[in-house]
Amino acid sequence: LRMIDICEGLEQMNRDLVEADGLERGIAFPTGCSLNNVAAHWTPNGGDETVLHEDDVCKIDFGTHVNGRIIDCAFTVAFNPRYEPLMNAVREATNTGIREAGIDVRLCDVGEAIQEVMESHEVELDGEMYQVKCVRNLNGHSIEPYRIHAGKSVPIVRGGDGTKMEEGEFYAIETFGTTGR
Repeated sequence: LRMIDICEGLEQMNRDLVEADGLERGIAFPTGCSLNNVAAHWTPNGGDETVLHEDDVCKIDFGTHVNGRIIDCAFTVAFNPRYEPLMNAVREATNTGIREAGIDVRLCDVGEAIQEVMESHEVELDGEMYQVKCVRNLNGHSIEPYRIHAGKSVPIVRGGDGTKMEEGEFYAIETFGTTGR
């Protein structure tokens, strides 16, 4: 299956489900479908012939909006069960970030909790053990009407400033795990 076909199919389903209507409702941002060592934000252009293979890890990131209220959604697909431990580490880290988030919580504390969980996991690939690590330069973020990245970043590693989440804010808690550097 070509990656562009996956993206176009998902975007058409998105349009159909929300009954797309210009700026009132529809796609919030181009669908990302990053493969393997590309952690995020890759989208095929028209004519791209990149194909999803059985041994690939594919990260799908898509957005829907209704009246500017954005849902930023992502999931990972892997057909080879050897990647399940990596996907479980990332899922557990994401759930931890969601659980830790709330009014008056410091964003740096959410990042520290995510990193602690993510890096407590190891993955065996081709007979070698790898610690799962956070991709340090990718973050979650605040979301406002018609603004997917609204100004506050939710780190996935310890450190950073003590900026707090506030009542009425919405966030995408996004985690990215790797067995690489």
